[in-house]
Amino acid sequence: MHPGPAAPDPAALRRRVLLSGVVTFAAFLVVAFAVASAGLADWWLIIAMVAVYGVVVRPMMKPVRDASRLRRSLAYRAFLESKDREQ
Repeated sequence: MHPGPAAPDPAALRRRVLLSGVVTFAAFLVVAFAVASAGLADWWLIIAMVAVYGVVVRPMMKPVRDASRLRRSLAYRAFLESKDREQ
């Protein structure tokens, strides 16, 4: 039985979340300025931010989602092992 995947560094994950927040805020400001400067309707801002989320934010947050999935998996595995030991 192999030891499984290594646990990610929590500090690195916090930095990743902070960086994603800063990048998202900066992208929002740039997109909002571009939409306002072009004189487009406000709903274009929503469409542009959906695109920013899909192209920038979601890929940046992938390591965090993977770490959360790994943590849940390890916790569930530990729960099952402790349950087996009790029987």
